[in-house]
Amino acid sequence: MHISRQAVERLASYHSPEWPVISLYLRVDQEHITDDHYSTRLKNLLRQASESPGIELSRAQVEAVEADLERIRIFFRDHGDEFGQGVALFASSQAGLWEVYETPREVGNSIAVDFRPAIAPLVRMLEQYEPLCVCLVSRDRARIFTGHLGEFSERAVKLDQEVPGQHEQGGWSQARFQRHIEEHVHQHFKRLAIDLFALFEQEPFRFLIVAGPHEVVSDFLEYLHPYVRERYIGTFYVLMEATAKQVREEAAKIVREWTRQEKQRYLDLLRHEALGNDMGVTGLAKVIEALQMGNVLSLIVDDRLEAPGAYCLHCGVVQPPAVESPELCLYCGGPVRRVANIVPEVYANAYRQNANLVFLTERDQQGQLAELGGIGAILRFRVAPAPES
Repeated sequence: MHISRQAVERLASYHSPEWPVISLYLRVDQEHITDDHYSTRLKNLLRQASESPGIELSRAQVEAVEADLERIRIFFRDHGDEFGQGVALFASSQAGLWEVYETPREVGNSIAVDFRPAIAPLVRMLEQYEPLCVCLVSRDRARIFTGHLGEFSERAVKLDQEVPGQHEQGGWSQARFQRHIEEHVHQHFKRLAIDLFALFEQEPFRFLIVAGPHEVVSDFLEYLHPYVRERYIGTFYVLMEATAKQVREEAAKIVREWTRQEKQRYLDLLRHEALGNDMGVTGLAKVIEALQMGNVLSLIVDDRLEAPGAYCLHCGVVQPPAVESPELCLYCGGPVRRVANIVPEVYANAYRQNANLVFLTERDQQGQLAELGGIGAILRFRVAPAPES
C-alpha cells in the first residue's frame, strides 16, 4: 500500500500508552551497485531496537517488542522483494497495530521504539504526495490524469463526437454553422467541468492543471465549479496525443514553481509578523513555546536545521531548550527522551496539531530564514506579553 495523507493523519493520532510501537523505515532498493542488500540493513536495525530501545520497558513490554521484531524479520524474509524503493512499517501487535506502506527511498533507514509512531519521515515527504489532477482539453476532446509527482496515470479520455468539423457545413450559412459548433463546444466544456467536479468530490486533489491551447484553456476555466477552480495553479501546452510521461514532466514544472512561490509568500509573511511582534515568532525556543500552547498555525523550517533536545514519552511535548537535561516532563511529569536532533519531533507535533508545514529546500530561501533562526511559526492567536516585574 502506498502512503497517503489519510494514513499519516491516522498514525499521527495513534497513541499506545501501554504497549510500545516499533517504527521502521527501510530502503529496499540498491541505488548504487556497491550498496548492501537491504537484509543487512534490516538485521542491523532490528538488533539496534532489541539491544538499545532507548526507553525503559517492563518485562512484558520487552517480550512484546521482541515478538514484533521477529514478526518484522519474517515479513521481510517472505515479502521484502515485493517492494520498490522503501518501506515504512509500524508494529505493536499487543495494541493491534500492524501497518506497512511503500515509500520513496528518501525516507532512509531508521528504527524507533516509542509509544507513538515515529511519523516525522512521512510528514516530511507528504509534499511529494499532494494529489494532482491534469486535464488536457481541446474543443472536442479531453484527457484526465490523476496521481502525484511520484506516480501518475491517465484516468479518462473524453471525446465529444457531436462537435462537427468544418467539412460538415453543407448548406448552412457560415454564421449559423459557427453558432452550431459553439453550442456543441459549450456542451462539451459543461460536461467536462461536471466530470471534474465529480472526480474532485470522490478523490479530492490539491492541484489542478489545465493544459491545451491558451484560448481554449481560458474559455474552459469559466465552466469549472468554484471548488475546482480554486485548485487551478497553471497551464501548459502539449499535443493531445502526448504521453503520460510528457504530461507529468510538464505538470511537475508548474507544481514546483507554484510551490516555490507559495513558500516565499509564507517566508515573507513570517518576517512581517515576527518583526511586527504580532502574530509570528522565530527561533527554536519561541517556536517550541508556541507549539506547547497549541498556537502554531503554520511552521516554516529550514530543511537542514538540526538541534539537540528532549520530548516526553507520555504526552509527547517537546521540552523547552532552556532546560538542558530534564529528567521528567515539565508538563506531565512523565519520562523524557533526549535526542540529537529535536527538529523532527517539533514538526511532527506541529502536524499533529493540524499546523501547515513549510519546508524550505532552496538555498536562497534557507538563507532568508537563517537570519530569523532557521525556523519560525505564524501563530493562531495573539499572546499577551508577560507583565513586567
